[in-house]
Amino acid sequence: MAITKEFMRESLTEASVVWMDFSMKYVPCHNKNHIHCFFEGEDRKYYLDRIGKYTSYSPEKILSYNCKGKISLLKIWKKISSNSKYDNVVKAFFVDKDYGLNTYKKHETIYETPYHSLENFYVNIETLKSLLIKEFGLNSIDSDFKKVLKDFIERHKFFQEIIAPINAFIISFQELDSPIMIKKFKIEDFVEIKIDQIKILKETNFDILKEYYLTKLNKDINMRKKHSEENLYKFNQIIDKVEERYFENFSKVYCNLDTLIHGKFELHFLKKIIDNLKSYNSNQQYFTRKLGNVNIDIQSSNILSNLSQYAMTTECLVAFLSKYKYVNEQEVVKEISTEY
Repeated sequence: MAITKEFMRESLTEASVVWMDFSMKYVPCHNKNHIHCFFEGEDRKYYLDRIGKYTSYSPEKILSYNCKGKISLLKIWKKISSNSKYDNVVKAFFVDKDYGLNTYKKHETIYETPYHSLENFYVNIETLKSLLIKEFGLNSIDSDFKKVLKDFIERHKFFQEIIAPINAFIISFQELDSPIMIKKFKIEDFVEIKIDQIKILKETNFDILKEYYLTKLNKDINMRKKHSEENLYKFNQIIDKVEERYFENFSKVYCNLDTLIHGKFELHFLKKIIDNLKSYNSNQQYFTRKLGNVNIDIQSSNILSNLSQYAMTTECLVAFLSKYKYVNEQEVVKEISTEY
């Protein structure tokens, strides 16, 4: 995401909208009966079930807010935290770690993912195991089950190594507070992903990434997109400084692949793997037998909801949510009265 002046203005607007929403939902007498949860975006699709499970708040008692970005979320947090009027409000804020470049005051009401973003929670061996058992109908003792796990581990590691330079390229721009449009990087331009092999389509060294991004910027100019000339000018002004930082950042990413690979890149990998497994099954390839009723929808724009039940739940998230354990005061009084 490019942090531009326009983006900052939009963040301020979003913060105002969320603040108004919170102000309308805030009722002093309901302070402890509801939990107010603030998310960067559509992360509620992952978090809400887990909030209910580990805090015991019923769905109607969980009030959620889409802040549409970390900047506006942190502005809301600061506004609520600085007003003693809201001290008794039960509130929780959920943010992505991203690349760890944006510093902010850590607080007990803020949960930060230990990985780049929430999407990373979906791409791991435990998630795949659950998918294979529930969606593909495999058993853990099946040879096909073991084969898929082995291939997944090998392909995933190779994939992370291939795209590590892209992440280093992006980080180097962001460290200089220079706009870079991450959506310009189409992973399918660089690799073809299958469970049994990954084919490199384009190298990912610095010079190629520089030329790749430059081509995208020039294309925007030809299409007369908004801010396209300004984006190209800024790119040319900053690219030499980016190169100076790139190799150090590449080393950092390569040594921390699981935590620093962009979450959306990881999710792209998982989608391609599952699609490929479905295709192989339909064509009676790869598996020792054709599996029936494999209907998992991986292309849906609602993928965070579709796969939420399989995504990892980290120990740090459980610990964070457990602090909010809801206790119905009326039930406590009832239990005490029955003891005497």
